[in-house]
Amino acid sequence: MPYYAQTMPGVEEIAWLEIRKRLKDAHFQRYLFAKEQNGIVVFDYSGPAADLLKLRTTEDVFMQIAYHDELTRLRRDLRGLHDLIANSETFGRAVNDYLRVRRLSAPPTYRVISRQYGKFEYSRKDLTATVWRSLKERYPRWTPVADDAQIEVWANLLGSQLLIGMRLSDRTMRHRFERKVELPASLRPSVAAAMVFLTDPQPGDVFLDPMAGSGTILYERQQAGKFAALLGGDIDPERVDAARKNVRGTRKKPTAGDKLPDIRQWDARHLPLEDASVDKIATNPPFGKQLRGTQTPAKLYPPILAELQRVVRPGGRIVLLTSEYDLIKEEVRKLPRLTITTGYSVAVLGVWGRIYIIDVA
Repeated sequence: MPYYAQTMPGVEEIAWLEIRKRLKDAHFQRYLFAKEQNGIVVFDYSGPAADLLKLRTTEDVFMQIAYHDELTRLRRDLRGLHDLIANSETFGRAVNDYLRVRRLSAPPTYRVISRQYGKFEYSRKDLTATVWRSLKERYPRWTPVADDAQIEVWANLLGSQLLIGMRLSDRTMRHRFERKVELPASLRPSVAAAMVFLTDPQPGDVFLDPMAGSGTILYERQQAGKFAALLGGDIDPERVDAARKNVRGTRKKPTAGDKLPDIRQWDARHLPLEDASVDKIATNPPFGKQLRGTQTPAKLYPPILAELQRVVRPGGRIVLLTSEYDLIKEEVRKLPRLTITTGYSVAVLGVWGRIYIIDVA
């Protein structure tokens, strides 16, 4: 069956790496991009649809109901869209597959969400009305509602491409980290999960986030599997308190042998850790509006990178998210044990940054 995962912009390539690793029978189809709203990775998978709900790097997952890549962008597209939804056997089979997966036996409630990127002879309002009318014609027993529908039908016009999907996930997938303390500029859980995934988590890892903020990266490392130790900290006591409450508060009652995260107040430029004592680091140092007063990336980043080089063992890895592209490259070149292996451009809080994978010799 064809599915697609919707991600934060730029995370779609990392999401495919996770899908390929977790879903052994998945086959890649294509990447799509909804401007600066979402990345999309389309793939086939023959296993249980419930497996998709365990993915961590995605915001939502959908069953693909229809795809067309030769739109004219003229008004006649709407006639073709009506015929596709109201009459196409392929569309009907896809909807039946979705209903079986969702186990919806009675006529469901539904709503339509439409998005349109590019210039067309028709508006998004025209698109939405066409989808509503066509579904009503084909499924007269279904009940359209404004909110809390059993089925969400997403119609995406992405330039000359049409993608229609029905959502499998709910809000708990993208809002799974229910923080007890909210802080400004906190990472999305799916972006934090992407960073953790890129560290290649192993059961014996000593894992560190030296600028933990509200604790989202630490939380996602907890969810990624066993570890030897989980370390985090921040220079701001308010953030340390928030991370402790958020990360420790997500754990069920500890059992024998459970390892709780060690979260302390410290300065990431002078970590109270021994040389080569950490296996993996994932962190999001402040950039842009997050920096205040006399703090600047040029002053902050060099000592932090030098300290990370000191505490990571040979063969370890640092995954770092920032928008300070030139500064990171320049400083890493000065540190003999660090090498930027690759990077992924992603949008975070409306600002484009880059996730760097830095391997340590």
